[in-house]
Amino acid sequence: MGRTLPTIIRTLQFEKEDWKNFRRALRAEDQEAFDALWRIARRHAAPAAMASRAVPLETVFMAMLVGLARQLAEMEARTKHGE
Repeated sequence: MGRTLPTIIRTLQFEKEDWKNFRRALRAEDQEAFDALWRIARRHAAPAAMASRAVPLETVFMAMLVGLARQLAEMEARTKHGE
């Protein structure tokens, strides 16, 4: 029996491809930020796979948000400790 749904990695690839025209319209520095968000989403692929959301883009965005929240918390911790 085959898979009924694409894997989360494949879903990420599909979604990123769907956003390519948006990326192309961004300034170069914003394109790098855009790419960084997709790297964050990829890094959180395992938890995203567990989510099994009906709208896969919700999972992609949540993975991006979690990654950004973690980066923010790390920066706040460094600032608090005077680094």
